[in-house]
Amino acid sequence: MGPVGGGPGLTHGGPMGLREARELVPVVLGWLRRPDPAAFLGDLAAMPPSRHAALRHLLTNQGLAPLVADAVAEGSGAEGAPADASGGDPHGAQWAATDTVRWLAVQLDQNRARMAAFAADLAAVLAGAAAAGIPVVPLKGGLLAFTRYREPALRPMADIDLLVRPADEPGLHAVLERLGYGLVDPADTRHRSFSRPGEGVAAHDGTHPGNPREVEVHTRLLRSVWLDRGGVDLAPYLWAAAEEGRLLGQPAMVPTDAALVTDLASHATLHLMRGSGMLLHWRDVAHVATGVGELDEAFAAWAYPALALAARALPGGGLPAKVERLAPAAGAGLAALAARVPLDDRAGLNLQGVQASSLPWLRSRWRRWRPNPWLVRLANPGLPAPAAYPVYLGRVGARAARKAARAVLGGGR
Repeated sequence: MGPVGGGPGLTHGGPMGLREARELVPVVLGWLRRPDPAAFLGDLAAMPPSRHAALRHLLTNQGLAPLVADAVAEGSGAEGAPADASGGDPHGAQWAATDTVRWLAVQLDQNRARMAAFAADLAAVLAGAAAAGIPVVPLKGGLLAFTRYREPALRPMADIDLLVRPADEPGLHAVLERLGYGLVDPADTRHRSFSRPGEGVAAHDGTHPGNPREVEVHTRLLRSVWLDRGGVDLAPYLWAAAEEGRLLGQPAMVPTDAALVTDLASHATLHLMRGSGMLLHWRDVAHVATGVGELDEAFAAWAYPALALAARALPGGGLPAKVERLAPAAGAGLAALAARVPLDDRAGLNLQGVQASSLPWLRSRWRRWRPNPWLVRLANPGLPAPAAYPVYLGRVGARAARKAARAVLGGGR
């Protein structure tokens, strides 16, 4: 899940100040840990009016607006909303708090409509795949929203992610085409994205029902520092752990909880590496991991960072103890980093909602390859930090030189 195509990463304002965003993270995490409507309304009323725009921006780009809206709904109705003691002054604190409560309610209502449309989309794709004899594993939000949340609207999603075996990929493409989808970019080798003609961003708001609802088809689930080489593929692991089940009344292959945690956490770590992490990822990881007896050591280096940060951010259900038992399999360097990094952008959260694809080419590459600690540690897990950084930078230089040579010799980048 990311900021593309009308997902939760889209925001409706300019980038907010980083310091302000960092200060808001513990406030939001406090609401998630203990959903107390009275405390939430008190926090809102105490906020300076100027901070409410930053709060809305953060909740939107972190995918949490519907979840927070629901968590405080008991105290934020007509009777529970903060009284407007400002005399209608649009610059007053109480007016701002009331307006934010109303905004949250709109986000939840919008996402109810959006997720109902997603449910119909996903059910149609699963039914078509089943009729064609194609096993499909729904991934991430497409599985979580409809099985792990009390109401699907509480879990925003940007698109439907599906895992299919390579031999079945053409058949699933044909199913999608019959349903009115078209391939977005044939040159994209990481996965195939499908959209419907005429879809476009209706509003820079992640829960807007009119925003695109694409389908992404995966045959591999690569976790790699270098993106185009090396790394590990979780697809065989997930297939081995998947069982026949049903989703939205249709046949689907459903992974075990232990395998699902590994996939979710490793995917979240991948985003932390790129500075595109989301609090919603941590919430997903914590939500599923608390129901697992022991965490699987498979791909521990990739799963551990997000699991450890989720356990610090949302330390319920015995999760910290489970993560501690996983630490030896991940390695001392990753464990030490996960224990001390602040729970904000320095941990890889994209607090300002920056979309790398919207940046100039050089800045987007710097954002992707700058030597942040997760990248350096995962690229060189056996090296101490003083040695790991220069080795990482050397490999980035070698990668850049190789790509430049290809561009010169082959006419591509």
